[in-house]
Amino acid sequence: MRAKLALALLSLVLCAWMPTGPVGTTQVPDDPAGAWEPGLNCTGRVDLPLIQNAIETKWSPDNKTLAITAGQRTPSTTSPVGWKEDEVIYTVDVRTGSLSPVGFGIRPEWSGTGTYLSYWPRDQDLRVLRGGKVEAKLLMSIPEVRWVGDKLLYIYKRDIREWSNGETRTVARFDKDFEPAYPLDDVYWSADGTRFTMTRYSYDGTIERYMGKTATAEVDLIDAPNATYTEWSPTGNTLLVRYPNKLELIGPDGATQSTPLSRFSGAIASWTADGRSLLVGRIASTIPAGDAFEKFAVWGGAQAQAVATLPNLIGARTFSPDGRYFIGLSRERLDTTRLELYRCGTWSDDEWNLRGDPEAAARLGLIDGDELRFVRPAAGDVAQFLQYSHTGIDIAAPVGSIIVAADGGTVTKVGWQGVGGNGVCMSHGGGLETCYFHTSATLVNVGQRVVRGQPIALVGMTGVTTGPHVHWEAHLFGQLIDPLAR
Repeated sequence: MRAKLALALLSLVLCAWMPTGPVGTTQVPDDPAGAWEPGLNCTGRVDLPLIQNAIETKWSPDNKTLAITAGQRTPSTTSPVGWKEDEVIYTVDVRTGSLSPVGFGIRPEWSGTGTYLSYWPRDQDLRVLRGGKVEAKLLMSIPEVRWVGDKLLYIYKRDIREWSNGETRTVARFDKDFEPAYPLDDVYWSADGTRFTMTRYSYDGTIERYMGKTATAEVDLIDAPNATYTEWSPTGNTLLVRYPNKLELIGPDGATQSTPLSRFSGAIASWTADGRSLLVGRIASTIPAGDAFEKFAVWGGAQAQAVATLPNLIGARTFSPDGRYFIGLSRERLDTTRLELYRCGTWSDDEWNLRGDPEAAARLGLIDGDELRFVRPAAGDVAQFLQYSHTGIDIAAPVGSIIVAADGGTVTKVGWQGVGGNGVCMSHGGGLETCYFHTSATLVNVGQRVVRGQPIALVGMTGVTTGPHVHWEAHLFGQLIDPLAR
């Protein structure tokens, strides 16, 4: 009964939050076989219904449905600004635009066949859904899970467990010295579930990175003392290791290849859909985002193209599993985003191959016409305000999410900042400074001039933190001020 009431409440919230009126068609083509040639030029914008403030987006295996975590604003009597933001999950059919509520929570994940959808209601048991109904509630101690087919891998204390068709078994047990304890330990599985990484954070800035085998739970230290960020490929089990000055790939057989970041136009890196290559380059600005296309060099495995063309979107910049679509976020206002979908490759109808956003100029006008100046630095929800002893705004977002400069300025500090972990600080002139803490990788250098909306770092979990987020501070002549009011 409580679950039905919660779902009914979520339906009411979504109805009030999403725009009224018909959503129309999305114009996502169901082309017959042979009418599409794969490629890395993603330049044909799709007319999606308005989907605001997406934080996470996960494609179903059949490329037809998105599971979305979004930030939803509601009135609050305890917040210093009169509102709060909660994380809600729903699914959207990209062909019809129809929306279906799932629940309050984060980290939606599809099973390999799309039969199941799991998600994590914060501070509660993991939920496994089938056809919208709860199939299982599972105790877990690490929020990351991995579906391998319709079998679900997850961690509870020292156990790696597997749930399948209503049954749970223990796959392996960690040595007591390596029992993961979130958030000081953070675990991510490879796409095929055979391996995992464990990042062990310390409050003094020391980070140890391990790679383990799922079948045995045995871990080995990764020889990467200066690494800032790791990420598994979307297929198979190749690991990206990012350093301040280079990128490295560790293959399934342990073989490595690396390249200096200086050879690329920028330090933004994202995987191709097949997981064989990285697209590396620069995003100049994201104001309003979705108004320009950027060139990215292809590095790693061989592809038919040496250069990719992608829209300058923020947020979860990912391909659909078949590589036909690329998704990300554009800005509607200083603190509001909308989901964008672009077609990739060459389609049978030329109209689908090059189509920009006709509303980009209007969106830019709304942003520039606002009485405030700062843009929200990450695509996430406000988890904590400038209140009591808390010195800034916490914006919760997945590890690896892009952090941008709230306004133009000059980078003044980069590196370890004590309890704030790794961070970036900027001077905007007139005694105004902003800082962005708990970062993983840094994308800028001290003395560098950046523009409003330019990527400067990636979200991490360094320093004293309860989960991945960016702690955003602002000072005016050394005194704390609320960045939401600038």
